[in-house]
Amino acid sequence: MKSKELETIILSEMSKANTLFARDIVLSDPKLFKVLFNMIIRDSEPLSRRAIWILDYVLEEQPQLLENDHLKKLIDNLNNYSHEALIRHSLRIIARYKLPESHAGKLLNTCFDYLLNPKTSIASKAWSMEILYELSEEEPDLKQELITAIEMNLDFASSGLKNKAVKMLKRLKKQEFRNSLLKQ
Repeated sequence: MKSKELETIILSEMSKANTLFARDIVLSDPKLFKVLFNMIIRDSEPLSRRAIWILDYVLEEQPQLLENDHLKKLIDNLNNYSHEALIRHSLRIIARYKLPESHAGKLLNTCFDYLLNPKTSIASKAWSMEILYELSEEEPDLKQELITAIEMNLDFASSGLKNKAVKMLKRLKKQEFRNSLLKQ
């Protein structure tokens, strides 16, 4: 299959059935993974938005297809996307992988920006929280900053985000308490 044919299939219909159909095509031909990924990076509506939905499903089936360079490109492009769905799916994908140290600072700033921005979608805030938590596992000094950012969001959060935030706060505060005991 050629890239133009894949593009035609992706643009033909926005449905879960079509998304899964396109996912299966990409999974059957590894060369199409790069084609699909490049459709996302182009940031062309609605193609990129639909392509990242497919990529998300592809990576659920075969997570090893996403190489470190792809992950870095997703991180580099987070602030360039024109549609919230590209951000949301990118964060969801990024959260499932070991984060490249070279991009940790950029990802940290971006995720804090999303978490603190009232216009950010609920899902993007939730995935940002998850990524920030993972970054704080590598850099424990971030935990207090994350606690503060989450607490700032609690009053305005949806019930689902509030639930996730409260659970994460419990984990973070428990770890902070343990760490303070170890320092004594």
